[in-house]
Amino acid sequence: MPRLVFSDSDLGRVRFAILPFQETLKAARGLGLPKPPPGLAAWRHARRAVLPAVARPVVTLCSAHTQHLPDFLTPQPATDSMSFEDELHAALDDPSVPVQQDTAAFAGVLETVPVVVDTLLHHPDRGRRTLRHAFTAFHQAVLAADWPRLHAQLAADVAYRARLAAQHGLDAMLATLCPPHVRWEYPHLGFDGPGAPDFALGGRGLVLVPSMFLTDGVHRQLNDRQQPMLFYPARTAGAFWRDNGGRSWPDGRLAGAIGERRAAVLRALADRPGCGTTDLAAALDVTPATASTHVANLRRAGLVVTIRVARTARHELTPLGRHLLDAHIG
Repeated sequence: MPRLVFSDSDLGRVRFAILPFQETLKAARGLGLPKPPPGLAAWRHARRAVLPAVARPVVTLCSAHTQHLPDFLTPQPATDSMSFEDELHAALDDPSVPVQQDTAAFAGVLETVPVVVDTLLHHPDRGRRTLRHAFTAFHQAVLAADWPRLHAQLAADVAYRARLAAQHGLDAMLATLCPPHVRWEYPHLGFDGPGAPDFALGGRGLVLVPSMFLTDGVHRQLNDRQQPMLFYPARTAGAFWRDNGGRSWPDGRLAGAIGERRAAVLRALADRPGCGTTDLAAALDVTPATASTHVANLRRAGLVVTIRVARTARHELTPLGRHLLDAHIG
């Protein structure tokens, strides 16, 4: 198991980031792998049907290897929450980025070098232009409509882990980051992957990035020119994909989700964050089955997140749910 080696100064430089461009990379990987990552089969079937031809180089590139990408596609995030366009610009428009060098290293781990990689190697400017158009088309066709719901889940993950670190310490947060794929025992954070020498963070700290599409393990970005990054599955990713089932992805995500009864659920969860289904049912004077149905509908709309602790389901508002309650329901 590869390991990151922390110093005391590294512990003070652990931060989270929500990165839509990186989620686009993970979504493209999920579409292109021969076998879909856990939970994504139905989503993949629906999204392949709307994938424009101009976006196909992105799918080819991101699924050429199960764990690796050219390093230039994962620039260091300047802030903890970046826009898709800002990330895309940092990855593809900076002339100082060593595109050919990073692509050559990536090609070295591939059994077959696809055309998009060969173009980046021999015609990097043309390759970057092709990828900019392809990523923009992919994001619009596959991810943009679902991004508010996906962002809500990622923000809930970050908020949960920040609370855990604040209440119980960074050790507790790292120890529960993503079992069994990640294991923490100071000063080592081990993670699933091909064997490799220990990587010392060297005082640079670590950026932790949750993903809704990375459901089969963790990825890392480790090089000498930027802060190390570790991508891990968001806690609610499995339940999120099970709830949606990939059966339909219409526009208007909130249609049918808000009536007076479901608004009452949002109010109750605002007053009782983390309450269980039975307690919620008692507060609403309904049966647990009815409360569970309301929560499931709100969860599908990205307004509620459910966290399982042992055999108990705990429900909380997502940032989107809280915003909707504050701005439109009261």
